[in-house]
Amino acid sequence: MPGIPDEVIEEIRSRSNIADVIGGFVQLRKAGNNAFKGLCPFHQEKTPSFFVDGARQSYHCFGCGKGGDVFRFFMDKDNLTFVDAVKMLANRAGVVIPENVSGDPAKSRKKADERERVYQIHAELASLFQKILRDNPQGPVARYLKGRGLPPEIIEKFKIGAAPAGWTTGVDYLRGLGFRDDEMVTAGVALRGQRDASRIFDLFHDRLAFTIENEIARPVGFSARSLEAKPADGRKYVNSPETPIFKKSRLLYALSQARQSIGKMNMAILCEGQMDAIAFHRAGFSCAVAPLGSAFTPEQAQILKRYTNHIILAFDADQAGQKAFLHAAEILLPLSMELKVMRIPGGKDPDELYQNGGAEAVASAVKSSRSWLEILVDVLKSRYDFTTPVGRGEAAGVVAGYLEKVPDQVELEVYVADSAKLLQVSESAIYSKLSARHAQNRRREEFRNPAPKPETAPARRRYNAAMLTLLEVAISSAAAARKIAELLPGDELPDNDPVAEAINFAIGAALNGEEDGGIARIRELLIENPVPEISRILVEHTVYQNAVKAAQDAVNDYRRTRREEKRKDLTAKLAVTRDPAEVTALLQEIQNLSRRSL
Repeated sequence: MPGIPDEVIEEIRSRSNIADVIGGFVQLRKAGNNAFKGLCPFHQEKTPSFFVDGARQSYHCFGCGKGGDVFRFFMDKDNLTFVDAVKMLANRAGVVIPENVSGDPAKSRKKADERERVYQIHAELASLFQKILRDNPQGPVARYLKGRGLPPEIIEKFKIGAAPAGWTTGVDYLRGLGFRDDEMVTAGVALRGQRDASRIFDLFHDRLAFTIENEIARPVGFSARSLEAKPADGRKYVNSPETPIFKKSRLLYALSQARQSIGKMNMAILCEGQMDAIAFHRAGFSCAVAPLGSAFTPEQAQILKRYTNHIILAFDADQAGQKAFLHAAEILLPLSMELKVMRIPGGKDPDELYQNGGAEAVASAVKSSRSWLEILVDVLKSRYDFTTPVGRGEAAGVVAGYLEKVPDQVELEVYVADSAKLLQVSESAIYSKLSARHAQNRRREEFRNPAPKPETAPARRRYNAAMLTLLEVAISSAAAARKIAELLPGDELPDNDPVAEAINFAIGAALNGEEDGGIARIRELLIENPVPEISRILVEHTVYQNAVKAAQDAVNDYRRTRREEKRKDLTAKLAVTRDPAEVTALLQEIQNLSRRSL
């Protein structure tokens, strides 16, 4: 594959068992020996039609036709390119992809090593902060955490620590481990002096420090807060800057601790801050995550989409919380996410709710979560006068602005019906508002980007059933594949056809004595050519009592089918030609085909 060495791709693949990976997003249950099934993540269904084959490391949905290998899964689920899917899985598997792989290999390796050093710096500093906290049980950070009721196991689970009081304690500690000053600055944990750039100082000092981890639990940054009313440096909060491994728009606090629970519980709770997320985890809702001190981003939404389609927003009920809810809804609705909102009695935040009411109070609040649409209408009632037609009409227009972001027609119809009831208007009135917005948006888009002349979309290709049988037989048995090679010359299969290519992979593997029957190459084929018929064959594992006889029958059936297709083509040409010589030639070809079929 272009851009990434094959050996790196294979290492990522070998570390990414497809059942384990997909099991993080889909509830799978046993469906045979090393086979699993569950509800398809690509379309709505009530009866499981999504199958994962652990032996062939493939998946296929018998409902929508999606299928392929573990890379194809991420490409289908998140609409990623192959390279992005590889990077996603590399991050999950802990494999470092060399940067600028198309250039000098030595330089690429050097950059990868430098990136790994940044990871190591954060791991060491996180350990130092935790040690300082443990060694100072009467220190201000330890007393604060005790006052908040955080037990030692939670502090350890979330790698909470205490940044040292000195200005160079962290820097000196890292120097002692062999890290250079420039590496610490690049990692974003040290600052150069304003008067003397040759000196560096700790960015994090004398503060409560929350460790920020990526999805695979590697420390990548810190969020620190001063416990003093007036910090010496004048800053209450200090957060990691953007670094080669820290992009806050692409990270969610507590995701490394939450991702397995999100998959198992099939929901994620999105809250505002670290202590809120921790409170949910303590209350038994270990599916809670939080943005990193800024607005929720589309990148973070895509991360959650990989794990679940069900989101509960647990934002404060104040003005800022309302704004955060509306912003999140705009991002999540286009992703077909089922969105609910949790409202806490008395306007408390989740941490305060847990402190005062314990796990039961949190569970009750989660259970009482309401549809985003109900909360939206409640917000609008505070902005518009619902006793007047004008006020209700304006509110309906705002609701339509959110509904137009819903991509699924079934979801939209349900939301329109609910909107009509909540606003006490007819469904046709809501559709009218939607139509008006669509027309306005279309005119705006046409003005900005004049549309090119429309092209006819290519029709969905239908593959020869007899050729699919050939593939099925070829991968069922090496002996069958060798028999097909003996009976069917390669030039009898069509060119530029994915199924024919897969058959040739299976035959080539059998002739070369490869035990996997070419499955690995067929999986790679599905990355660029996601043919449902091929992925279906991979997960079905058809067994033939006499595979060699099945191969003979399949070849005969394929040739018979090809002759019939050829005869139809010739007959169609014969019906329109007026050239006597061409008529004679066509009749001769048809007669020859009839003789071959005897």
